[in-house]
Amino acid sequence: MYKKMKLEGVARIEPNRLGDPLEEAVDLALRNKYEAVVDKTLGTIVAVLGADKIGEGHILAGDGSIYYDVVFDAVVFKPEMQELIEGEVVEIVKFGAFLSLGPFDGLLHVSQITNEYISYDEKNARLVSKESNKSLGEGDRVRARIIAVSLNEKEPRESKIGLTMRQTGLGRLEWLEAAREAEVKAEAQ
Repeated sequence: MYKKMKLEGVARIEPNRLGDPLEEAVDLALRNKYEAVVDKTLGTIVAVLGADKIGEGHILAGDGSIYYDVVFDAVVFKPEMQELIEGEVVEIVKFGAFLSLGPFDGLLHVSQITNEYISYDEKNARLVSKESNKSLGEGDRVRARIIAVSLNEKEPRESKIGLTMRQTGLGRLEWLEAAREAEVKAEAQ
């Protein structure tokens, strides 16, 4: 999910920043240009950590800025298929739950929560299973698996991450703890 990467890019130092120390001006230019950028191969650049190597500056005709080729470190978030994640439920809707996963939200569709029928309790903003009466609401911590990733570079808000909890070892953390306790109790008998 989160990775520290070494990237190459170009820092454009505007004329009003030419009196600043070069490292500070380059770091500011890199943060302004690259942070929060979504790239299908890299993921989302969450933070620029600083420049490692600053090349020679170049001036383009008709532009008062100086351009530097830069090698820099960055923290990148990239959701991977089949990756296990833990997240917090941030919104419950009729068709599922949205989980906060770093810079994105992932959708846990009602069909992917449990093998049981799930109904939406609008009054309490919860999703409730019919047979075991398990419920899912805002603020609950869950473990899920990523089953679909579609990153949109042009409109990052339109990126989609699909999740499932219909496998062993996945679900609301309280459900998993209760199952583990029941298993320990059964082994002790």
